[in-house]
Amino acid sequence: MLLAGIRTVSAQLEYPVEFTTAFPFTVGDATVPPGTYTIRPDDDNPAILELTGGRVTVLFLTNNAAAAAAVARSEVVFKRYGDTYVLKTIWVDGSSTGAMSVAAEGERHATKNQGAEREERVAAQRK
Repeated sequence: MLLAGIRTVSAQLEYPVEFTTAFPFTVGDATVPPGTYTIRPDDDNPAILELTGGRVTVLFLTNNAAAAAAVARSEVVFKRYGDTYVLKTIWVDGSSTGAMSVAAEGERHATKNQGAEREERVAAQRK
């Protein structure tokens, strides 16, 4: 049996991005306070991203996200369930691929208990 053209694709964020939120949010299994954060790729595994800011460091698992064309601006997309925000997707200007966080327990809990989902976009800057 031949499997031609099939390959494993891992999430890749080539450049660190910085953003600021006015609300706390969940990423992976952690909830972090409002503030300024930087997301950068892990040196050993491109599917793992590191969020740092203030006294917070969180590692979280991602998959590839694909846009139809290169995005015009960098941004971080959050899913909002009631009062709970969950970091979902990171886009970097000039790229048609982004990183989408893998649902963790915090997001699964929010989807069950907080009602309808909305989307919140926050501008980011490539560092």
